[in-house]
Amino acid sequence: MATILPQVQAPALATSMMAALYGAVRTWDDTITLTDLFGYSGHAFILNIERTLCPSGPTAWDWGAILFPLRQMFSLRRVCASCDMRGADEARELIWQRTMESINDGRPAILWDAVYPEFYLAVGYDADRLEYIVQGPGAAHTQGRVPYVRLGMHTCQVWALFPAPKSKADRASARELALRGAVTWQRWPNPPDAQWTFGGEAWAVWIAALTEEEVAHASDHLSYTHHVFAECRRHAAAFLAGLGPAYADAAEAYRRVADALDAVCAAWPYPGPAPALTERRRLATLLAQARDAEAAGIQALEAALGGARAVRA
Repeated sequence: MATILPQVQAPALATSMMAALYGAVRTWDDTITLTDLFGYSGHAFILNIERTLCPSGPTAWDWGAILFPLRQMFSLRRVCASCDMRGADEARELIWQRTMESINDGRPAILWDAVYPEFYLAVGYDADRLEYIVQGPGAAHTQGRVPYVRLGMHTCQVWALFPAPKSKADRASARELALRGAVTWQRWPNPPDAQWTFGGEAWAVWIAALTEEEVAHASDHLSYTHHVFAECRRHAAAFLAGLGPAYADAAEAYRRVADALDAVCAAWPYPGPAPALTERRRLATLLAQARDAEAAGIQALEAALGGARAVRA
């Protein structure tokens, strides 16, 4: 028999973690916005590029980086096989039990790699068939049902998150951690020739990959990368604009980042084949504009944070 939470819906976003998180949090907080979650988590400012533009880039980073500020606002219990030193089967069993408990308490769970290597909102379960009922990328292909033993089968990462209300939410602390994290991530050191490049150095990798004569992953999913990060930067600009005059310069800089990435998205839809080299070279100039605007945005953000700290002191 299936148990399904009524009227729980994950929005259709390029960024599946934020879609799942929004669907979960809205079950107890109907005032929070997508921009709130992108901003307070710091996800709005993340950039991670795989050197051949494999679509793994937008999900291949330490997820704890955004969970850290969000713990100031929500209770976030996590099960992770590798982090907890558990076997994969043990972790799958524990996630199954905790997901049923969470749904029985009226709250969805968030699962990684249920259908594809993306995040999914678990809105129900079928105890007889041992299946999750999920929303997220490609879930329609499985009628929204996934056997619990399939969790993490593509990536071997068995991971789940169980968001819940917190007795005392501290948005100010979350915002501080997220924005200071954005500055830190921009300057994050990457090992030479790392497969995935995080932070400000990722712009150079991204631009270089676009201008290669042959793009290594020549598939119609290459465009996923710029659609995810365009979505993130639109929310970054909106979040900063909502913080008042002290953050106006940072908001304007991130608006320019978002505009440049939106132009890339318009020229290279998702899903869609990679454009010809001449067009990709033009798109690389847009990425360079976005890179420069983001560097200016980080400088403005750092200045605003310094001013904010001085006022509080």
